[in-house]
Amino acid sequence: MRRLLLLSTLIACDAPDDEVLQVGYRSPLDDGGDNGERGTVQINEILWSGTVRETEEGETIWDPTDIFIELRNEGARPLNLSGWRLHIDGTQPEGFRIPETDFVLGVAREVLIVAKTSGCFPEPDIVIPGLRLPLDDPFRVVLVDIDERLIEVAGDPQMPPFAGGYDLVVSRSMEQAGQIFGPRGSEPHAWHHYTNAPVQVPNNTRMKPECRRFTGASPGMPNSPDYSGAFAAGAFD
Repeated sequence: MRRLLLLSTLIACDAPDDEVLQVGYRSPLDDGGDNGERGTVQINEILWSGTVRETEEGETIWDPTDIFIELRNEGARPLNLSGWRLHIDGTQPEGFRIPETDFVLGVAREVLIVAKTSGCFPEPDIVIPGLRLPLDDPFRVVLVDIDERLIEVAGDPQMPPFAGGYDLVVSRSMEQAGQIFGPRGSEPHAWHHYTNAPVQVPNNTRMKPECRRFTGASPGMPNSPDYSGAFAAGAFD
């Protein structure tokens, strides 16, 4: 009798509903873009200090409004980012919505989001008109998906920018260091300055030629190596 009672109890307990256990992925055909999960999209590079363009006369022109934010898909499925938002926390908090787009961010690929196409980046993947970042002031970029779920954070609103900047000659971006332990973007050691690495294939070909000499960045392409040596080696102590 005891065995029969136990068996009947097990039969009465239905298996959990599969829909409860799974993430409710949204299709861009439903309402705008896809949704995501924390860590599936990384804020990979930020050029917050503008670009420097060289004229035919050999002069340089600094444009602090010519900025970009690069995202990288670290997840397992392609994503349409329509409707996602970038919240900028700083002295003047702002929010920017990624407009409707047909661009699909493939797995292990980057997307280049710019403020304008009239600067050094004439062929971006996505344009957010009016996109702004604080200049030499603390800021944090918070990426949320179309359902307002937190995806990634970069920077700290109480600290100066972790890397990058304009030294009156060259403007450099702030890049993820690509460390083996995957630190969060809110940690300073997760970032490094763009490095002019001696690579066979330049990673700034999505930038106008007249901008490449004095603007250090890798827009929409893999980041330059991190030669800081402090954390990228991944010591266990």
